[in-house]
Amino acid sequence: MEKLIKTNLQDDGIMFIGFNRPPVNALSLDFIDELTNIFREIENNKKCRIVIINSLVNNFCAGADLKERKIMSLEGADNALDKLNECFNLIENCKIPTIAAINGYCLGGGAELSLCCDFRILEESSIIGFPEVGIGIIPGAGGTQRLSRLTNKSTAKYWIYSARKFTAEEALEDHVADFLANDGELLETAIELGEEILQNAPLSIEASKKAIDRGLECKDMKTALNIEREHYKVTLKSE
Repeated sequence: MEKLIKTNLQDDGIMFIGFNRPPVNALSLDFIDELTNIFREIENNKKCRIVIINSLVNNFCAGADLKERKIMSLEGADNALDKLNECFNLIENCKIPTIAAINGYCLGGGAELSLCCDFRILEESSIIGFPEVGIGIIPGAGGTQRLSRLTNKSTAKYWIYSARKFTAEEALEDHVADFLANDGELLETAIELGEEILQNAPLSIEASKKAIDRGLECKDMKTALNIEREHYKVTLKSE
């Protein structure tokens, strides 16, 4: 049986994580377990310096495996959501930069997954959105929280309340996407971004990421600046 997710760590430190569950990389329990294990391994692999998540099929990820969810009990669905949140938290807290290279459809849980990454690059023809309220639920794997922090409260509400599917250009305008790539040039664009980051000191990148992410969780600037100073000191002790 072919792997649901294929990984490839290059000599330069770029780790490719390729989703390989056609047609839409639905997030089954097996898929989630596999992705969780990959990110646990990345935490202990000093050779990894950048992660690029991409799809090896025509769509990035259209969300939960609805056929699997349909036969779950309420308790089973709740446990599945716990697993999904554990996986997404690992991605968000990954010590090295993460890039989501998005093609085709990126919907629901797939869009929530992309929000966990540091950067989102959308192919021009890609579509992204949160259609959950259209089927009587809400984004339940961090979407309501991460989207509002990424954009702003009213934009996040519109994206979620409307259940619209947005174009790549609209996503860029609303600051959900960071970069656009021409069709057929998605991976090259992601690699260019990765290589730009790789030119800099790895410990400094890691410390910067922690300082930014932890600082944004603070309610006051004084605490945030103390966090920045803490991570600055870490870099001073390095070669």
